[in-house]
Amino acid sequence: MSSDVFYDALHALPDSVILLDDKACVLWHNPAAKTLLTAFFTDDDTPDVLGKPILKLLANEYFIEAFSQVYQDFLLGKYKAEQSANFKFPSKIFVGDVQMAQVSFLPASRMLLRIQNYTRIHHLEQMRTDFVGNVSHELRTPLTVLMGYLETFGSAPDLSAKWQRGFNLMREQARRMNNIVNDLLMLSRLENDESEPPAAVDMPRVLMQVFDDAQASNAESAHLIDLHLDTPKNLLGLEVYLHSAILNLVLNAMKYTPAGGEISIIWEEVKDGALLSVMDNGIGIAPEHLTRLTERFYRVDSGRSRATGGTGLGLAIVKHVLNKHDARLMIESTEGEGSAFKVLFPKSRLV
Repeated sequence: MSSDVFYDALHALPDSVILLDDKACVLWHNPAAKTLLTAFFTDDDTPDVLGKPILKLLANEYFIEAFSQVYQDFLLGKYKAEQSANFKFPSKIFVGDVQMAQVSFLPASRMLLRIQNYTRIHHLEQMRTDFVGNVSHELRTPLTVLMGYLETFGSAPDLSAKWQRGFNLMREQARRMNNIVNDLLMLSRLENDESEPPAAVDMPRVLMQVFDDAQASNAESAHLIDLHLDTPKNLLGLEVYLHSAILNLVLNAMKYTPAGGEISIIWEEVKDGALLSVMDNGIGIAPEHLTRLTERFYRVDSGRSRATGGTGLGLAIVKHVLNKHDARLMIESTEGEGSAFKVLFPKSRLV
């Protein structure tokens, strides 16, 4: 495809597309970006935006804060060519609108900034989040009542074997539904909670807690669980969420590793940051499932997940927690040989 055709395509896009140099100055922009770049100037003093810093032209404090962080990481070499960074920010031109910015890193230290109106999708996401959160919250009270009465009546001494079996099944399904509600509420909190500031998290201590929690659930399956703390490095983050995500990974490994199998938890410092690995020699996962594992309610084997008490939300929670900590999840697995879930935390998060 010729460069003329390429630029014609960029000109036709309804989204704002801006090419920046290594100093974040405008080299080129399509027509849709002109309104955005000149919105804070009157007709009489509208400048030629070429060669001007994007942070001077786009006078939106939310954009400036988010882009400045991405640009700083770019200068520190944290992004390579063909990688990209995304962030949302409220519009200052059209009040109530939300915009999505994508910064793509190109060869020769250039950046391609694409800004699109994200308002409709943002509102739909918010409606979904509010709906899930509200429904889950409303289900909690009736479920608590049901579980209480099932426990009381199911423990009656004169209960026949037929009724005992029925109560046991009802208790099991009520507990499963309660687990789903709790996981949905956790996801809702993760999607909405932006208020709590990150703090230094003692990772060796958190991993020891995860190890103890896993051992407490290990009586029947007798897995051999090893913890390797190869670095004392801590993370800047939210401890309660990190503990939940790591425990999810370890409990998942236990569910899908036969009794007596081996599970390793490794915390180490690597070139690009810190690496957390949870590895097992369990049943493994087929390649076609790997890219969908973090989707809500996605199960490799629905029957097996129900038998082990899985809700199908554990890895979705892990994904949201890792997004909050700028971390990347890598999954390696071979059927019949085991799986490795590896989480790379960037250097900027190490303390």
